[in-house]
Amino acid sequence: YRPPFLLPGRPIGLRKDGAVVSFFKHPQGLPRTPRAWTLSGGSTDETIEVLSTSEGVDWRSEPDAGQSDALNRALQRASGEWVAWLNADEFYLPGGIEALVQEGERTGADVVYGDCVFVDEEGRFLRLVPQHPFSGTVLRRYGCFIATVATVFRRSALPHPWVDPNVERIMDWDLFLRLRSRGARFVWVPRPIGAFRVHAGRITAQPVGRHAASFRLVEARHGVDRPRSVAAVGRAEHALRKLLAGSYHRQVRAGRLRGRDFRWFATEEGRRAVEELFAIYHIRS
Repeated sequence: YRPPFLLPGRPIGLRKDGAVVSFFKHPQGLPRTPRAWTLSGGSTDETIEVLSTSEGVDWRSEPDAGQSDALNRALQRASGEWVAWLNADEFYLPGGIEALVQEGERTGADVVYGDCVFVDEEGRFLRLVPQHPFSGTVLRRYGCFIATVATVFRRSALPHPWVDPNVERIMDWDLFLRLRSRGARFVWVPRPIGAFRVHAGRITAQPVGRHAASFRLVEARHGVDRPRSVAAVGRAEHALRKLLAGSYHRQVRAGRLRGRDFRWFATEEGRRAVEELFAIYHIRS
């Protein structure tokens, strides 16, 4: 399943000024007619040029109040039963979104997530970041272990607003905590879904102290108190669950791919590297 508009030959908007939201309608449980609403906060790079020539994309370039505001605007403009959140410097892996949507339809889950990979600014593989079946305790005590690039949401389960515009950097953790408090059902699919690009300009590379107000807001909202002892328990449970799920074994095996081009949509080497990763999961691409 390869929506062409989500496969740029090179990253667009490496800065934090772009976000993509993809929506899917799926008769008979199969994701079809994918559409994307792309909000670009006045990009000055080649973002607009790429969007203008992409099929299946509804886009708008306008000032916004940040990433959260852009995501909420995109959600208001789009339709469909499932929504996925893709930042401008990320990309999906073959078949991943389809697998998540199918599992959501099969299980009735509201949030379906998988594993992700980290790549560098040039798209070279850094490491596999596999996860484990959902745990509300880990979410509260450890933090946000679910990657948005590897997640789909049932649109009817989303709160309003989708993401809090007052929260920076950790809007994903806040969203997952809000969904959990509303009784949303989370399901994990042991499969690599998307690639998170590591570079100096990403928001998560900024010092945590710069976003201290957001951490205080989210922790107060959800009654999260994480002294060192509680955080240590969260880390231990997270590690144990990954061990029991076989995730560490897959993570170690994937280490041999480090430095390989992972742009499967652009190069033959990238396609082969993704196939090798899929083989670790016994997935045929």
